[in-house]
Amino acid sequence: MRHEITSVVLVGAALCALSLLSCARQEQLPPPPPSRVSITAGKPASDFTARDIDGKTITLSDHLTKEVILLNFCASWCEPCVQEFPHLRRIYDANRTRGLFVMAISMDGLESAANVPAFARRNQLNFPMLIDSDSRIAALYNPKKAAPLTILIDKTGKIVLVREGYNAGDEETLVVEIEKALAGPAATP
Repeated sequence: MRHEITSVVLVGAALCALSLLSCARQEQLPPPPPSRVSITAGKPASDFTARDIDGKTITLSDHLTKEVILLNFCASWCEPCVQEFPHLRRIYDANRTRGLFVMAISMDGLESAANVPAFARRNQLNFPMLIDSDSRIAALYNPKKAAPLTILIDKTGKIVLVREGYNAGDEETLVVEIEKALAGPAATP
């Protein structure tokens, strides 16, 4: 019996020592590097090319300086994204003839990218849904992969709004910012 108690104590002591060593090792690891890209208002938009759910190639520069552009980073697993979609559809319908171009950018990875077309149809998106399964666009604009993340680009090609997340009523602020961008100066050739 005494031998069993000694074994239990030794095993417990060994586990405690391993735990302490593990914690010490974790403290010695360098902190993760900060995000390489920090998107803020006032910066010029970076160009990208991607395919939408219908296989059409869309390049941001085809729309830069011609339209006000709204990029909406989303994912099929994101409930706030789904809550925001009806408002984005309505905003796009009301402003597309005035020069607003909206692009949803799905951040679903390879494991769920095949579900994105059905997700877009289920949510009745009336604007292009791009698939960014390799995260190239997210690396430029959304390195933290926040969902939803909305970026508004004015007619001069500058980012004028970056908004992370969605809460009911956020669409009202977005409409005001879109109005300002639509009324703002156009890019000079």
